[in-house]
Formats: sequence, structure tokens, C-alpha cells
Amino acid sequence: MSKKSSLLLGKLYTIDFPEDFPITYYPCEKKYKTIEDMQYHNHYEFGLCLDGQGIFLIGNKMIPFTQGNISFIPPGVPHFVQSLDAHPSHWLFIALSDEILSSPPPEVSENVIFDSCMEQVFQLITEELSKQSEGYQTVVSNLCEVLFIRAARLKNDAPVFFNYNNALSSVYPAIEYIAGHYSEDIEIIHLANLCNMSLTHFRRKFTAVTNMTPLKYLLTMRLRMACVLLRLTDKKVSDISFEVGYNTLSSFNRHFKENYKMSPKDYRVKIKNFS
Repeated sequence: MSKKSSLLLGKLYTIDFPEDFPITYYPCEKKYKTIEDMQYHNHYEFGLCLDGQGIFLIGNKMIPFTQGNISFIPPGVPHFVQSLDAHPSHWLFIALSDEILSSPPPEVSENVIFDSCMEQVFQLITEELSKQSEGYQTVVSNLCEVLFIRAARLKNDAPVFFNYNNALSSVYPAIEYIAGHYSEDIEIIHLANLCNMSLTHFRRKFTAVTNMTPLKYLLTMRLRMACVLLRLTDKKVSDISFEVGYNTLSSFNRHFKENYKMSPKDYRVKIKNFS
């Protein structure tokens, strides 16, 4: 395997499952990392974010996460968690083989989802695995099928895609900087300098890798983090707009409506009714 392929595909991570029931769960602390920490595995994995926030680079998507989010990673998909602001995030993961399911799982793409029902199912599974009361294997198997079916129904809104045919690593310093400083005023020339490129070359390379300009990518990151805050907090829309880096509420409202076809207030009502 070439050095470039190793960088993008990551390291194989395996779990020794119990022979009689191939499923396990474990807590995990995720610190600030770099792309060299990417890994993949041969099993299915669901994760529940217990606290913290940051970015989940999963497959060809970069998705913000916060407390209460559920992640789903199929076998063979490279991924890593980058917690923001030097504060670790804490997760609870369920790793399983499809052997415990009564039928093949539905096709579900890698994702990070906010769904309160899945969170409750996730917690029931870990409780059953912990207590191992009579019949727990049947209960866990059925609950896992619910997780798969629920995950197949839900889609993350407007995920950010990367183009692995181009050198993601060449512009990753800029992507990493935006992830940690999206709420600040960021000069594009500073991002170019981080990648040791001229401004013109950086714009061209960044657009080839992310399918959007550096400015568009920054605005997309701000809006996605705003969605997280709209979902999980009761903060005023104006406070959220400033928290994610907008200087004026009008600009935030305009960009939000352009991307989500509704106002931030309407989005908050819709997502809370849905969950």
C-alpha cells in the first residue's frame, strides 16, 4: 500500500467479539487529532456522543457533532473524530457483527444523526449488555435491528463531501484550522499560507478537494454548527449567529435560508417536532 493510500484509508482496527454473541460496547475519549489518526474496521459501529463537540470525518463527509448525536460507521469506511477547542469529547460505542441480526441489515451510509429515539434505543442496548439478564441476547438483537432501520430512514442534511481523487492531505491544514476557528474572522490568505501555497493555487486546489470555495466551505461549516445549536439549545437565534461567526443577524438569516430553504426559527421548530 502506498504512503498516500495509508494516509487516506487509515489503520485497520479490530475487536475480539465473544464467540456466542458478536457484539460489545465500550466508552471512548476522543481528543484533538489529525488525519494520520484515521482508522477503519471490519465490523459495524454505532456511537453516542455523551459530551463535547467537534468534527467527525467519516468516509468522504465532514460532519459536526455534539452531545446526543448518533454516528453510524459501516465496515471498511475510514474515519476519525476531531474534538474542538482542545477539550476531549466522550463517546459510547457499540460494535457488532451482522451475525446477530435475523436478516441482512438495510443499506445505510456512514452518517452522524440527531435522533432522540435512536439515543434511547442505544442506551437500552448498552443496559441489556451490561446486566445480561435472561433473554438479553434476543432483546439486543431486536434493538439492533431497530437501530439499523431507523438509521436507514434518516439522512444528514447537506453533508460536506471530499474528493479523494485529489490530495486531501495537501489542504487538510486549512480544513483543520477552519474546524477549530470557524467562529473567528479567517483570512483566506492565512489558510493558503498554512498549506504553503499561493492564494490562486490554494483556491483551485481547495475547490477541487471539497467541491466548494474556501469561503463557501467556511460558511457551510458555520451554518452546520448553527444547526447543532438550534437543535440542542434554546439560545436566541441572534446569539447563535454571533457564536458561529456571523457579524450580523441579517447575513446569518439570509445564508441560512439560501441553504436550508427556511428561516432558522422554522428549522428549529421543524427539527424539534421531528425528533
